[in-house]
Amino acid sequence: MSCNKSKEFNIEFATRMSEASFLILESNRPEAERAAIYTALLACEIALKSALESAGLTLAEIPKTHNLAKLLTMVSSCTVLISTNAETTRPMPASRLRGIIVDPNYGDATLGNLLQGEKYGASVFPNEIRYGSILRHFPALLMCKLSSKVIQWVNENEETINCSSNPRQTNS
Repeated sequence: MSCNKSKEFNIEFATRMSEASFLILESNRPEAERAAIYTALLACEIALKSALESAGLTLAEIPKTHNLAKLLTMVSSCTVLISTNAETTRPMPASRLRGIIVDPNYGDATLGNLLQGEKYGASVFPNEIRYGSILRHFPALLMCKLSSKVIQWVNENEETINCSSNPRQTNS
């Protein structure tokens, strides 16, 4: 059971950031692509930190970093409960989120690959995206879709995500 206390990393705020990324892209302004990618990745960062907080990590244990690959690795080390049939659930590695396809029109456009974009030569989030002289990144619309997929996964799993080093406190 999750507590009723408010969370530092709010998934609803991440959702609004993701929605904003689509609106920014639709504006067709010269800086729209850069701003949409930045906003989408910020939504991903907040969502991943929200997942870690839901998994039982304290604010001190959640790194103060923008490194999405590191946050993805931390979330991947957790487990989530998956229904195996109508009556049974079992813990499964949260690392399964890495294989979620963001857009089938792109080869290897998985959540894992896109969140580790710097490994493939993409501009470093956040500084190179905001201030870099040349933006090297995946298409902005794909990154907006990525933020939606990350948020969807967190929403679907926030009640059952658990990091084994930080078991949830349960009250009878």
